[in-house]
Amino acid sequence: MKRTFIFSVLAMTLMLFCQDAFAYDYYANGIYYRKVTHQAPGGGCGETTLIVVNNDYPNTYSGDIVIPAMETVGGGTFRVTYIGSEAFYGCTELTSVTLPVNIVNIGFHAFAECPLLEVIDLPEGMAQINSNAFSFCPRLDYIYIHDTEPFFLWDDALADINDHVQIVVPCNCIETFEAAEEWQGIQLYDDCGNVGVGETETTTVAVYPNPVSETLTIEADGLVTIVDVMGRVVRTLFVDNKQTLNVKELPSGVYFVKAGNAVKKIMVE
Repeated sequence: MKRTFIFSVLAMTLMLFCQDAFAYDYYANGIYYRKVTHQAPGGGCGETTLIVVNNDYPNTYSGDIVIPAMETVGGGTFRVTYIGSEAFYGCTELTSVTLPVNIVNIGFHAFAECPLLEVIDLPEGMAQINSNAFSFCPRLDYIYIHDTEPFFLWDDALADINDHVQIVVPCNCIETFEAAEEWQGIQLYDDCGNVGVGETETTTVAVYPNPVSETLTIEADGLVTIVDVMGRVVRTLFVDNKQTLNVKELPSGVYFVKAGNAVKKIMVE
């Protein structure tokens, strides 16, 4: 970890080497930006992109924020590639953030202490997540990762939230992530309903009524998946002791409710 950590610091230092001498800030369509010029391979200045930042204290982002892939500021149009450190820190009225496909870096405490934030969807192509990026978000249930290969995590990037946040990677990619040094010890799930080796498995699950036609009650702790007889996942949810689920839209037939190593068969009428 130490060697990887040092490499990341050096890489970040080189990327920001060509940054403007003054930290110029821009405000466009409800979002604050800082412009940064990256070092080109072999030396010299390469592409200039934008970092999402916040200059207000306390932070004022609220509601549903959509970050564009490109933004025009200061007379030029640039890709938005970074979520800066503490960009959304302490935004008590922030309910969701939609990240563009260009985002490669999530800064220190970028989304920390956002009490209404429930889901983070990370685009494919992520390069790194920094320490405590999502700390102290009590309603955060899911972080969806679309990369099939692990990217770099700084110390404590995810470990301090892994007791209640379900970190979901693409189908059948859990072992690939767990093989990476910085991902070891992090509980992972995939969107096929598989669970990594770090799981404290739920050994019991109760479902009722059975057969069911409208509302199913599930008693379990942790990630629960419902699959059809073909093995296809039709629902995924996080259950904390007990939760009810509307199944009226499911076609009639046999389904399996999985929680850890426990499985229950149900009949939807």
